[in-house]
Amino acid sequence: MKRVTVILNPNAGNAHQRRAIAQGITEWRSNQGWQVRLRETRKAGDATSFAREEAKRNDLIVAAGGDGTINEVMNGLVGTDTALGALPVGTGNVWVRELQQSLNPLHAARQLADGHVELVDVGQANERYFLLMAGVGLDAAITREVHSADKKRLGRLAYVIKSLPVLWRLRGTRTRISLDGQPLKGNALFVLISNSRLYGGVLNIAYRAAMRDGMLDVCTMMGDSALDAPKLLAGILFRGYGVIQGLEYVQAREIEIACSKPLPIQVDGDAIGTTPMTFRVVPQTLRVLLPRTTEIN
Repeated sequence: MKRVTVILNPNAGNAHQRRAIAQGITEWRSNQGWQVRLRETRKAGDATSFAREEAKRNDLIVAAGGDGTINEVMNGLVGTDTALGALPVGTGNVWVRELQQSLNPLHAARQLADGHVELVDVGQANERYFLLMAGVGLDAAITREVHSADKKRLGRLAYVIKSLPVLWRLRGTRTRISLDGQPLKGNALFVLISNSRLYGGVLNIAYRAAMRDGMLDVCTMMGDSALDAPKLLAGILFRGYGVIQGLEYVQAREIEIACSKPLPIQVDGDAIGTTPMTFRVVPQTLRVLLPRTTEIN
């Protein structure tokens, strides 16, 4: 019998999605014979504490929420023998999209029942682990402005609306980046440090990223202001790294970033602080439950 705990963020999603999760749990119990416990978070950090506690007596911990909830849960599971599963109840659901898992929580639950477990790499930003990516500068500044109520009311549109004043104020910041000891300098607008490919569940920015290669993929956008953004964005879309001035793509195991003034940082969609910060890859340290048809790149 598989022992499972579902950690639910009750503030994520809607009543229909929560009913779908309840039905999925019922099917796990009746069809798979799984022993399933449900725990609801009440504040930031609960999901990590619950996951760390439940990992001692469970085979599987399922995060039911958005990418922030998944990040909290995986921070309690890194280095353990307990696997991470996910049921999509968030705004972006980037991890679920990365796995080509259904965005319907009930269908996703059925996929997990027939799934398989693999070991994957994770990234680490100082002491915080991340599953998908870390962002420095522009996207972290936008993330910092978007609150849970905004996402619940507006969905992804909240990010578009909040991005406008951030873009208006955007200026390049003198930045020194160390990539496995190799220096890169410039006026940074945005630095992406990625363990996975899909940015926001849509853009394939880190197109060479693989979650089992022991590397992080680093994409840098250098420029003076938001006026440089259209050129750099076009370069990303057409993979003009190393060709478009200010756009670079490098793979590294350890990245150190220091700036002339603190720049905001986000991991997996949650703001966590400012530069300076060190990022590194932790190879094959997290067990994840994947749909049967999904293979980690």
